[in-house]
Amino acid sequence: MTEKTDPHPRAEIGFERRRQMQVRQSLIAALEASMPGQSSHAALLEAAIEYMVTSLTRLDAQDIAILVRLKTRIPKDHTDAHQGLVDLEARQARARSETKTMAEALQGYRDSSRERFAAFDTAVRHFHGEMQAMMTPRKNPYEPYTNTLFTDEDWTAIAGTTGESLTLEEQHFEAVKAAAPDGMDPESFSGTHGLKPSHIPSPD
Repeated sequence: MTEKTDPHPRAEIGFERRRQMQVRQSLIAALEASMPGQSSHAALLEAAIEYMVTSLTRLDAQDIAILVRLKTRIPKDHTDAHQGLVDLEARQARARSETKTMAEALQGYRDSSRERFAAFDTAVRHFHGEMQAMMTPRKNPYEPYTNTLFTDEDWTAIAGTTGESLTLEEQHFEAVKAAAPDGMDPESFSGTHGLKPSHIPSPD
């Protein structure tokens, strides 16, 4: 199991995002190992999507909190940065919409007693494609601002970590591990690349 050694809320955010990417990499491995509609890795797809939906919903709230602070604290004459925030907000909305659609597809799959796998698989592959299209370079362009304009109190509020959130994340992560065959365990992947609209630098 991945060890968390730094209690700082910014490190906690980085830990969550790395784990999310590990699960996403496990999901990609399952998709690449199966033809569309083939259900050989159905359990892993279901567990990974449950993790992703829960994680992206939580991290979206963090991203909104970051965006609000950047909007109000970046000097107004830094026009390029503010234009970037406009674009970033649009990407956040797109990611939020795709996550909601994926959550509905997951629920529909379960409501069908898991008989409609082909439709679920199609939704998963679309979701993966959209997330892939929203990948961002590892270098965070807003890091100079967050490093200087955000306090520890800001990061604590942004992280929003609770005992319940930690327990839920651990349960979902363990479910992915339990469903993953050899070579697809999320802990076997690096989880070192972020997804838009993430503003948190990689913790490693």
